[in-house]
Amino acid sequence: MILKREIVEILLQNLNNDYVLIILGARQTGKTSVLLYLQKYLEDKGFPAFYISLEDPLFLALLNDHPQNLFDIIGESKERQIVLLDEIQYLKNPSHFLKYHFDFNREKLKLIVTGSSAFYIDQKFKDSLAGRKRIFLLTPLNLKETLWFKNIKIPNLTIDTENYVSYPLIYRETILSILKETLIFGSYPAVVLEEDQEEKKNILYELVNSYTKKDILEADLLAQEEYFLFLKILASQIGSLVNLSEISSTLKISRYKIDKFVLTALKCFHLCRIRPFFKNTRKELSKTPKFYFFDCGLRNALLRNFEPLTIREDRGQLFENFVFNFLGYLFGYENIQFWRTKDKNEIDFIVQQKRAIEAKYSDASIRLGRYRSFFKNYDLPLDFLIFKRSNTPKQPEDPRIRFVYFS
Repeated sequence: MILKREIVEILLQNLNNDYVLIILGARQTGKTSVLLYLQKYLEDKGFPAFYISLEDPLFLALLNDHPQNLFDIIGESKERQIVLLDEIQYLKNPSHFLKYHFDFNREKLKLIVTGSSAFYIDQKFKDSLAGRKRIFLLTPLNLKETLWFKNIKIPNLTIDTENYVSYPLIYRETILSILKETLIFGSYPAVVLEEDQEEKKNILYELVNSYTKKDILEADLLAQEEYFLFLKILASQIGSLVNLSEISSTLKISRYKIDKFVLTALKCFHLCRIRPFFKNTRKELSKTPKFYFFDCGLRNALLRNFEPLTIREDRGQLFENFVFNFLGYLFGYENIQFWRTKDKNEIDFIVQQKRAIEAKYSDASIRLGRYRSFFKNYDLPLDFLIFKRSNTPKQPEDPRIRFVYFS
């Protein structure tokens, strides 16, 4: 059985417009499953919907020959037909194919396509499809989807941009268990559905060893071992400032090659980069980035570390990475920055330039005096997203500060 993802509702809301709908995301996040779910849903509603995988050499050859050959595959119809094209990056010129059908056949066709981001990043692709596309990112499962996939029902669970997460406390242990599993094994669909921990590890190792290598080959990187070393270094530095010149020196490879590694990691959704939020370049960092992984499990697989949280020194980093993805889901990854001064005052995340957010594994480690410098310079609310509450949790007296507990 193919399980529903939240993106399905968003795609259905865009079904009647003319835009080409493009679903991007890392390998194995479920893009094919989304298309197959859509096909069955639409056919059950009486709409003609066709799924085509461009890993099929016959279909690929026909569509490379000419975009109009699509009608040789699906046939002509008086009704508008919905075509679900998987792995569109395998076309020689995907941008031309999509532009052609938008310009000449949009009254006959609705195109929903998936693909790696590699073809999208290309400037010609972006320019040629200006005003013709809508792009959606499919990440590993969010918290709500993880509960769906595990068939766990929590009444009155709310996840929103105002209060982040809330639920009846009777379900605290259930949420805590899910969070612990997510921080260690991540939330790729196949990993979430697998109950055996050893098999979860095997799935993640396969993601690293096979699918990531496929990304490397398609990106035309000839330095596989160096790229994996680069990813491992960033895996050990999540939430920290990253000096790419220093990594270049450590690995004894050129800065040019390091920049190519960064581009590949971003294009293939292995990593996400965030930039500093600043107003005063004399006192605040304005260039040095931070990197996070789209999935904690993939990060842990790179480091070959699946130890439980109770004995991990990096549990705070893992929760910070989880919070990053949680905020990306709520607010959009493009709206996340961080703040840091040259004398090392720091806020983990600034969202939409309107609120500051700190990720903390425990409220016991919070020292509110550390944030005076930030409040002197910025009139923004500060929310602490906390993994685990103490026995006697209290809200701060300062009305600008709020504690939000996940468990």
